[in-house]
Amino acid sequence: MKYKTISFDKIDNILVLQLNNPQKLNSLSQLFFDEFDEFIELTLKDNAFNVLIIKGLDDIFSAGGDLKEIGSADYERSLLMCMRVQKSFGALQNLPIPVIAILQGLVFGGGLELALHCDIRFSTNDAILKLPESELGLIPGAGGISILSRYFSPGDAAYYLFTGNQISIAEAKSKGLIQKVFSKEEIYQETLKFAKDIALKSSESLAAIKKVLISGMYNNLEDSLMMESREFSSVLQRSGREKIKLFFDSRNKK
Repeated sequence: MKYKTISFDKIDNILVLQLNNPQKLNSLSQLFFDEFDEFIELTLKDNAFNVLIIKGLDDIFSAGGDLKEIGSADYERSLLMCMRVQKSFGALQNLPIPVIAILQGLVFGGGLELALHCDIRFSTNDAILKLPESELGLIPGAGGISILSRYFSPGDAAYYLFTGNQISIAEAKSKGLIQKVFSKEEIYQETLKFAKDIALKSSESLAAIKKVLISGMYNNLEDSLMMESREFSSVLQRSGREKIKLFFDSRNKK
């Protein structure tokens, strides 16, 4: 299959997935998830790779969900969309190999939620991390609340979720949301170097460590994610669709 929203590269036993739809700011559309799901399924079946790196473009990782698709969805449709995204990200998280995200430029909404489902996150100093859904009358629906609150205190998580403010790289690193910070010039090579180092480890050992880490960190996550799905779909109908319409109307007037 020839992909339209992603591309990938193979470097020895390391697989590099690139979000590659600059015209749409790497938005996470239904087409993206069609391709992403197929890619993850193929990766799961292929035992040739020990590490997966996920990256965007130099100035954008992802602007988040496709607002036109979200804004046109009724309650049942938005609930299904939410559950599909959660399933896709869950499949990524449950891959038996380490997954490393390279965060550069815009890392908004669903893009940040995608990164939160990776095992390790490296970023540049100028990466912009935000969960801005409240500005559109929405809430994060794919782990932005459930997973962020596992890194931040309830008060800190509430601050960023209520306001939609940017999470500084220094704050993200101090909370363990980001593990390493590099310059734009060095981040890819440094990530590749790190990936090559851990790719030398026992694949059985890495898979077992990851399984236990996820089990311990995300106990009862399923219930929390289901609540996110329902609340996302509910607020979309009550206020989100109108806010999204106003957002596009204001852009068209410029």
